[in-house]
Amino acid sequence: MKWQKEFVVNGRKYIFDGMSVSIITDEISTLRQNLSYKVPNSQRSSTLKTLCLVLNNSCNLCCKYCFANNGMYNKPNEFMTFETAKKSIDFLIKTVREYKKEKITISFFGGEPLLSFKLIENCVSYIESFKNINCKYMITTNGTLLTPEIVQYFQKYNFDTMISIDGNKKLHDYCRKFNSGCGSYDKVVRGINLFNKKDILNARVTISNHNSEIHTYIEDILELGIKRITFAVDYNISSYSFNLYIKSLKKLIDKYYDDIMQGKYYEITNFSNIIISLALHQRKLTFCNAGISYLTVSADGKYYMCPRFVGNNDFAFFDVEESDKAKGKMEAFKKNLLNNPGERNLKCKNCVYVFICGGMCYHHAIASGKNIFENVPRECYQRMVMFEGIIKMICKIPVKNRRKLLLFYITLWNSVKGGIDYV
Repeated sequence: MKWQKEFVVNGRKYIFDGMSVSIITDEISTLRQNLSYKVPNSQRSSTLKTLCLVLNNSCNLCCKYCFANNGMYNKPNEFMTFETAKKSIDFLIKTVREYKKEKITISFFGGEPLLSFKLIENCVSYIESFKNINCKYMITTNGTLLTPEIVQYFQKYNFDTMISIDGNKKLHDYCRKFNSGCGSYDKVVRGINLFNKKDILNARVTISNHNSEIHTYIEDILELGIKRITFAVDYNISSYSFNLYIKSLKKLIDKYYDDIMQGKYYEITNFSNIIISLALHQRKLTFCNAGISYLTVSADGKYYMCPRFVGNNDFAFFDVEESDKAKGKMEAFKKNLLNNPGERNLKCKNCVYVFICGGMCYHHAIASGKNIFENVPRECYQRMVMFEGIIKMICKIPVKNRRKLLLFYITLWNSVKGGIDYV
């Protein structure tokens, strides 16, 4: 049937039904009951709730693959003013209140956001002054500027902290250097060690030509006390390294299965997003919620779908001084999404994974010289490898182990103020 794919795992037949985002067996109609143990049925928001504030166009590192031109975008050393941040926050709070909601998320980004730590403090103080507004704080940092005082501040306001780290010391130092040419690994680890074991840190790995075999160093990251890992592939990775990565991805899924079976639990968000979609039978309209519930504000006060578009004025939604145009701009974008990924991209139309995938990354399509909704072959291929691998893995895992894995996820997410946005 259309949107169905058959798998044989350990001699037993399973069918993945893409239309309902579920796994069907010959004995039970769905694995939902087994998978959804204590999983909150949270849906993606269809209205704005998250702002990513690009606090500056500056960085103390010069990473080889940086999409933002060493954090400078197209305006080196531009720093966001508190006035710009304040107007952005006012706009977000006004918008959520119009929809009679009170939960917002502010994500601090750069450049290196800790170069603007005073602005972070001012933003948090301003947000905390609002009554009936519950804010979740997030930050993505290279980790080199962390101090005991900053970590205590993050702990006080329960920041969801993502730290960029690209593997073991040798790999990380090759890819992520200070402007002086020295590697940054030791500084990053020193920053990580300032957190206590209860703090939830997310390691952000960029896979490039120099660290493509992620399964060989995942343990190095876990040994730092990291409980969550997110990885993404550099657009400019060579064909040779990409093929190594695909082989490594399959081995990483095998490792994840083995660790689950041995009772060793941690989260790889690339995998958990798929698992939760299966658990809740959730069909995705888009791969991420950029332009729908999530917008980015650049240091000079322009709104974009996500940080990767900053500096490309063709993709600026509006300016902080013209937020009255926001609703119309966002509604127009949502209208262009049509009803599903297959309607806006014919190459996705008959794909069995279309509703668990949600379509391509808009920026990757543009960076590849394509239309914003067009297919990017390598991105498409790696996702299919991941979908198939995780579906087979879930079929292999006994019910009790699935439940333990999901209970671990829920406990992890509940330890972060505002929870984790996993779909």
